[in-house]
Amino acid sequence: MKSLLKKILSPKIFAVIQKTIDKICSLVFRILPLKNRALFFTVRADGKLLDNAQAVYDAFDGEKFVFAKMYPHSAKMRVQVIKLLLTSKVIVTDDYLSYLRFVKLRKQQKVLQIWHACGAFKKFGLDAESPLTEAQERASHSQYSAVAVTSEKCREYYANAFGISKEICLPIGLPRTDMLFTKADELKASVFANHPDFEGKKIYLFAPTFREKNKERIVYDTKIDWNKLSSLLAEDEIFIIRRHPVMKYNLINKEYNNIIDLSQESTLALTAASAVLITDYSSVIYDATLLGVPCVFYCPDIEEYNRGFYLDFPEDLPGETVTEPEKLLDAIRRAKENLPVDRIEKFKNEQMSACDGHAAERAADIIRNWLK
Repeated sequence: MKSLLKKILSPKIFAVIQKTIDKICSLVFRILPLKNRALFFTVRADGKLLDNAQAVYDAFDGEKFVFAKMYPHSAKMRVQVIKLLLTSKVIVTDDYLSYLRFVKLRKQQKVLQIWHACGAFKKFGLDAESPLTEAQERASHSQYSAVAVTSEKCREYYANAFGISKEICLPIGLPRTDMLFTKADELKASVFANHPDFEGKKIYLFAPTFREKNKERIVYDTKIDWNKLSSLLAEDEIFIIRRHPVMKYNLINKEYNNIIDLSQESTLALTAASAVLITDYSSVIYDATLLGVPCVFYCPDIEEYNRGFYLDFPEDLPGETVTEPEKLLDAIRRAKENLPVDRIEKFKNEQMSACDGHAAERAADIIRNWLK
């Protein structure tokens, strides 16, 4: 029905109709009884919570309900969402919740934002370019009651990015990092169980992020001579590629016995099993740092990469930065043999001091207190 209306009506008229329906639904559902439950709302996956939200869901033992559906939402689903939002005393979300731009919650309701990313690395929200207007950005975040952040220093960054008070940005840690303290050995063992030929080898994990130009995603040219790299790797060294999920193309165009693409496998598990992580502008560095895995930052396009950073890039990074592909392997070997302990500790203290293995329980406690 919705698609038919879109064909018949102009986009402007359709938007007015949709807005009217949303407003009517909001008025009706606001008078329904408020349920003493936690609504776990995510648009990051269909039918399931991802690791961060799942950790809090598992730690919370009260009444709870999950809504997990990526955009776009049908007209019928929008009605369902508005009803869920306006009849749940607590709402837990791990990303933008666009409905909060027009759904005015009741005074008794609370919203906990357990943002999916660790630390404050690349700028986001109001601090970065956005397809949203400033008013839309602010409306998206203005009804938060608490925001989980990973350190005292990060509170100010999140407050500015969301346009909210620093007081509600709470350094309780990122829930999904709890498993790095409790299941690191299991994660590592799972990789070697799946790949017994990796035993006794130094795994160098290459996990670059995607690239954009003029707000469009483009193919990333690593500038690496894969044939040469393969010939230089020692018998006990193996180079694993783990592409960002949105990179739907290969970085190598032939098979090697010591350079392998394992992009279908868990980044977290591969990181745990690695001797060195090679990345660029990716937040995977936080997992590596908590796991004690040294990092090398390979940034051949550092002059063109136009995302702003909250830290001084690359001076504040917990590892060496390399821009020339022919120098990459030597940098990797240096990182393995000479761990930059001081840089890593400084980075952890500034960015992740609240991550200690108990973040999910602290988030669950906040929800419990709100539901009393």
